[in-house]
Amino acid sequence: MLGNWHLARTAAGMFAQAGLVLRVDGGTTDLGGHSANDVTGLLHRAEAALTIGADAVAAMAYPGSPDEHVSLLRLAELCTECERLGLPVMAEVVPGGFAKAVPWSVENISRGARIAAEVGADMIKTMCPPEPLEMAAVVESCPVPVVGLGGPKLESEDEVVELARAVTKAGAAGIVFGRNIWGSRDPTGLLARLHDAVHGDG
Repeated sequence: MLGNWHLARTAAGMFAQAGLVLRVDGGTTDLGGHSANDVTGLLHRAEAALTIGADAVAAMAYPGSPDEHVSLLRLAELCTECERLGLPVMAEVVPGGFAKAVPWSVENISRGARIAAEVGADMIKTMCPPEPLEMAAVVESCPVPVVGLGGPKLESEDEVVELARAVTKAGAAGIVFGRNIWGSRDPTGLLARLHDAVHGDG
């Protein structure tokens, strides 16, 4: 499960059963608009993540943005720290950043995923291509496992489940969905459907 520091500290028992991927970067919120520049930073270091019980850490990367070097250098530094400690790193890759300096095409998603892997990430979390089955091209181009992010809130839970089914059928190692689950009227029921779509016969 992907969570922040507060959640890791207050729900330690839950993470002990499920595993904790700790978000270690940030510094901005969605209260304002998306900046065209990378204005985030590392909030927690690798040793601190281990102290709170993290099984892995997650950080953003924006290959293709005008200041891509900022996030890629930050990711590389984190990967170096974590390599020394045996702590896996999941890079959340948004090609061009949230300001969409480059289109979120399957080609750019694929290139972004591979770049983050070559910098040192052990796993890539990235957006699903416009056609979810095109996730196969992203997976094929990337030397580490790729998981699909859920993105904006979808219109129906059937769409959420179908997206999960499609990207995993295309070769994604799994999904990391947020608002589409915690924004549900029945998160537990939706999780059961997603588990079946990803791990069962779907």
